[in-house]
Amino acid sequence: MDYVEEGDRVVVRLDPGERVLDSLATVREELDIENAFLTGIGAVDTVTLGHYDVDEQEYAEEEFTGQFEVTSFLGNVGPDKIHTHIQVADREFESLGGHCSGARVSGTFEMVLTRGETPLTHQLDERTGLDVFDLD
Repeated sequence: MDYVEEGDRVVVRLDPGERVLDSLATVREELDIENAFLTGIGAVDTVTLGHYDVDEQEYAEEEFTGQFEVTSFLGNVGPDKIHTHIQVADREFESLGGHCSGARVSGTFEMVLTRGETPLTHQLDERTGLDVFDLD
């Protein structure tokens, strides 16, 4: 993994075999990031997707393996949580997407984190069972 800080942004490149969320946690720790939004693209060979059922208040997860292009990777980084969603496409140009619980880089993975001023801490929302931004 390599990264460069430029103003309020951090440009990150991950290499084959690296775990995307573990790498984000390392960047968060090394740069003391408490508030950033991110976007990225790349290629992965393993991805774990989640889908949240609001009525049941639980995630269903499934791991997929193969050669996938990452067509969209979005999320936020707070002091207490990294929350990401991912969309991937296979060789037949079929896409899958959802909450990203894990992904392993197969080719490269490029991200930009943009810092903000509001700390992105979370609190439990009893209505949905989700951890949501605590903006109070």
